[in-house]
Amino acid sequence: MTPVELRGGIWWKREDLYRIEPSGVNGSKLRACQHLMSLAGDDIMSVVSASSVLSPQAAMAGVVAQELGLECEIIVGATTPDKAVKHKSVAIAVEAGATVRCVPVAYNTYLQKQALEAALQPGVWRLPYGITTPAEAPLGDVEAFLRVGGEQVANLPDEVETLVVPFGSANTACGVLYGLHDHRPANLSKIILMEIGPSRREWARERLESVGRAPESLPGVEIEYVTLHEVWASYGDKMPETMEEIVFHPTYEGKMIRWLNLVQPEWWMRRDGTTCFWIVGGPIG
Repeated sequence: MTPVELRGGIWWKREDLYRIEPSGVNGSKLRACQHLMSLAGDDIMSVVSASSVLSPQAAMAGVVAQELGLECEIIVGATTPDKAVKHKSVAIAVEAGATVRCVPVAYNTYLQKQALEAALQPGVWRLPYGITTPAEAPLGDVEAFLRVGGEQVANLPDEVETLVVPFGSANTACGVLYGLHDHRPANLSKIILMEIGPSRREWARERLESVGRAPESLPGVEIEYVTLHEVWASYGDKMPETMEEIVFHPTYEGKMIRWLNLVQPEWWMRRDGTTCFWIVGGPIG
């Protein structure tokens, strides 16, 4: 259970403090990666992961594979091994013992096809892109995955009226929404979902509805979307931000914190302990 800290009149859910040292890999995605990889099977000897050189998935695949005593191959596109390891995520994976395979094309569909083909080999398991359950996963696996993140809701203070959650891949947000059905702060009345990438609203709705926990099924709770993607910043833009001595990830939470401090929504400026910001993860390394 990661802590919830009151700093500057705002509660901060510190998923960035869930980490593996010395790599610095951290956050709810790390917990999700550990969960998925632990279920891969006893006959698995190697993990393959395909993603952008900028994605933290490479680092997470590498360090969790090392943690479990598995080999790991990282697939990246339109680069060379020497150039790829200049990116922090790939470098961390290599330091953890992973090997890098460079393919000609960097489009994600092509990268995932290469990973799927690699996983056809005996003893090789593919870490799904986005570190989530694959589309064909049975509902039991989907619910177990949501529960891993949902359990982190249990220590949110009852004083929280407004909960702010990043909404990128939407995996963490789905876990939070799932968990609130079991562990809901007594005064929670609003959830702000901050979109920092292409919209995943329908995907999230379908996922939660499939396990009987539609977003709107929390009585008395208003759900509001704040769209930052392409309106405030493109996905690849970096905005380093530090607030209350917390260093935020420049691609994700950094953009949100900068926007919130600029626009100053009423619920953000109260600073009376009624707003909580969910930190999905911090910078790695």
